[in-house]
Amino acid sequence: MGRGSQEVRSIAVGSRLVGPGHPVVIIAEIGVNHEGSAEVCARMIEAAAKAGADAIKLQTIDADENYVQGTDSYALFSGCGLSREETHRMFDLARELGVEPFTTAGDFATLDWVDGLAPAAHKISSGLFTNLAVIRHAARTGRPLLMSTGMANVGDIDAAVAAAQEGGASGFALLQCTSLYPAPPETLNLATIGWLERRYEVPVGLSDHSLGIKASVLSVGAGARLIEKHFTLDPSRPGCDHHLSLDPDGFAEMVRRVRAAEVMMGQAGKRISKAERRAAAVHHRVVVARRDIAAGETFDAANLALKRPLAGSNGLAPRHYDAVIGQRAVRALRADEPVPADAVEGDL
Repeated sequence: MGRGSQEVRSIAVGSRLVGPGHPVVIIAEIGVNHEGSAEVCARMIEAAAKAGADAIKLQTIDADENYVQGTDSYALFSGCGLSREETHRMFDLARELGVEPFTTAGDFATLDWVDGLAPAAHKISSGLFTNLAVIRHAARTGRPLLMSTGMANVGDIDAAVAAAQEGGASGFALLQCTSLYPAPPETLNLATIGWLERRYEVPVGLSDHSLGIKASVLSVGAGARLIEKHFTLDPSRPGCDHHLSLDPDGFAEMVRRVRAAEVMMGQAGKRISKAERRAAAVHHRVVVARRDIAAGETFDAANLALKRPLAGSNGLAPRHYDAVIGQRAVRALRADEPVPADAVEGDL
């Protein structure tokens, strides 16, 4: 486990690279919002692709292997699953549309058959984050892991990261996540994104359970390398995660704003564009004659000023002002004329 001393390495999620210098990977979290209908799921994948998603994520959960009968989760996942054949078709459809498919599998057997579909990654949900045996098993597939950190403390994250490494994961990313549905703004802690990346030296993103698109867009400024957002065709439907999901229009708007935020963020390091250099030539001050100066006259504060010159004029930059003071003028200068280096006697 790192402590910020190494460069964060990108990982490949299908054809997309996740990490510094690469576009934010945007995941449409379909989950079980298809409510067990392969036809609806197909429509959702098509709509997510059209809205600009880079990847889609399903939930492939064997209720009997994951939940005790009588729990709300058992009731939900017992009736909302896709068959193996349907899941295979959904993966194929996503790839045909240029979208990377993957899913959350909660047990060893399901994970193994899902791995046979060649998912772009294996998703470890927040509910599975302390299930170290499953993390190690997923890591052994050789596929990258995307691990959500909702409900996890630092010790939990250390343990999950160690399990992924012990399993020989080809690479993994962490997602800052708040496991509340919906998550209030004050619980999102987007600043944790940068902290996680510095501590574990892996790409970090946001699994966004908040309402609307603000958090996802803001997460770009916090350093998110990937964003996972719940997706539905109809947020007004009861049950599942519809109530906190974006519809196709909302998702497309989120994608547009995330891409705009990426452009605004740019790259780290202070660089001046050609347009800004042209602006600097107009707006920066230069050393000018405060009044007419005769040849041989000594420069001083009374006859020099620092002003923005006329367009196209060139003179010494303000950093040379102190060095010019006390030198003599080689030639006469008019009032407001920029003072060039060859008008100053001596070295600057």
